[in-house]
Amino acid sequence: MLFVYALLFFAHALSVPAHELPLETIPGHECWVDPRVNKNRLESFQVTAWFEQQLLGDGLAYQRRMASLHDTGRRALRIDVRNVLKEANQLAVEKAGPTLKALEASEVIQDVTYHWIVNGFTCTTDKNGVEAIQQIPGVQCLFFVGPVRKRNTPIIKNVQPEHEDEPVPFQLDDVTPAWYIKALRADKAWSACNATGKGVLNVIHDGNFVVSPTVCPTRYRNQQEQANGIDDDGNGLIDDLYGFDFDRQTGDLLRRGSDDINTIDRKLLHGHQCAAIICGRTAGTPARQFGIAPDARWAGVLAGQCFEEALEWAIEHDADTYSMSFSRANLGEYRSHWRKACEHASLCGVHLVSGAGNYAMEGSTQFKPVPIQMPIPQDIPFAVFAAAGVQRDLSRTPFSSQGPVEWKTHHYQDGRVKKPEVAAFNFRLPSIQPNGRVFNQAASGNSFAGPMLCGTIALMLSVDPDLHPWETRQILIDTARDIADEGYDYQTGYGLIDAEKAVAVVVEGVKKGARHAE
Repeated sequence: MLFVYALLFFAHALSVPAHELPLETIPGHECWVDPRVNKNRLESFQVTAWFEQQLLGDGLAYQRRMASLHDTGRRALRIDVRNVLKEANQLAVEKAGPTLKALEASEVIQDVTYHWIVNGFTCTTDKNGVEAIQQIPGVQCLFFVGPVRKRNTPIIKNVQPEHEDEPVPFQLDDVTPAWYIKALRADKAWSACNATGKGVLNVIHDGNFVVSPTVCPTRYRNQQEQANGIDDDGNGLIDDLYGFDFDRQTGDLLRRGSDDINTIDRKLLHGHQCAAIICGRTAGTPARQFGIAPDARWAGVLAGQCFEEALEWAIEHDADTYSMSFSRANLGEYRSHWRKACEHASLCGVHLVSGAGNYAMEGSTQFKPVPIQMPIPQDIPFAVFAAAGVQRDLSRTPFSSQGPVEWKTHHYQDGRVKKPEVAAFNFRLPSIQPNGRVFNQAASGNSFAGPMLCGTIALMLSVDPDLHPWETRQILIDTARDIADEGYDYQTGYGLIDAEKAVAVVVEGVKKGARHAE
């Protein structure tokens, strides 16, 4: 029996009720400072500070927590973890408040942004301000983020709702699935298990979103917000109906290019393609179904250095998956901040997914050697699922990044880590155009392997919405179809995603009552 809930049973005696989530203390007797903070030559720069009290203290805390919290359903645990994270940040900011305000008033620090996804804040400073930040009550770690990037002035543009009705339920008999859907056996999960992604929200972190008839029917709508230029839901964001651009502070997700679906540059369709693969509907003539989870919903977020806010928005809106088809290289110790944020988001029930990267082609300008061939976020162990890419004949795509990855930061000392987890398709895929046309074999890149994994997870969660990310990960690993060297390999992980088998395991677990006590 493949089902893996038994994986965590050894920790059953250590389980604690969900409401008992004690904070942990970051190790160390004094504030640790990222070496890049003092070595950089910038006149001013951005830093991120961690307060000493975190839900996850040391580098092994995520594994301990996931083992002890599995008896609580994912949705209930999300509420508890989110509340604890918010309360921890509120208390830390109150304690540090007078010192922080004084430093702001004297302009030693500027542009302070607090975040609860990791208990801390980000600000602009210079080398003279570094010592002062270390003296702020509760500050335990200080990371170098990079050059100062001023946020754009908020764009005053009303976001017009394009549809308000519920999408027409997916009808299996009326569609012809795209070839990759058949190869991943997602269509078998539709027919055999009635798993179509219903009730699942997929947040897509990307750089541009075009809306078309293929993705519009399944777009998420924030029911607490109106298109009126007012922050109706009180979250500090205006008109975040379908997501938010945190860099430009606008609910308009079209950052570049024409909004005419007949003339837009194909290079600007990255976010559209990801949404179409996860939960889009039909396109082309004759019509084909391109979304793996056609009854799921999607929302878009755009964020550069303020990725914490995007993650927090996703958690606040009860996101189930979070697609990250991008890479952030050369982050140094700041990798730890990304990892801590993703670990906390995972405990909030978010399945974080990324393609493995496109850095394996020797001789290309993008080439990176192992173990840095898979950068952030795809190199994060456990909390982020990485999908490698293969071609239609199941041979490895030459540019698809491979593992292992290595963690030797101040906070995380895992050493070499197995990555990627599984594989999907990333080469010569159908390119879905906003005007309904389809260009066959026109889309390539591991950016599209990740969304295939997101779509598969959405199918699983539509059968069991309380499936924890670590349980989902193990099921996907156990049911993957080996397509390279026997067993695990660093090119294709444990094998090609098998959506039918993965969903069948979840169905069997639900039937046997292998679920969590609420």
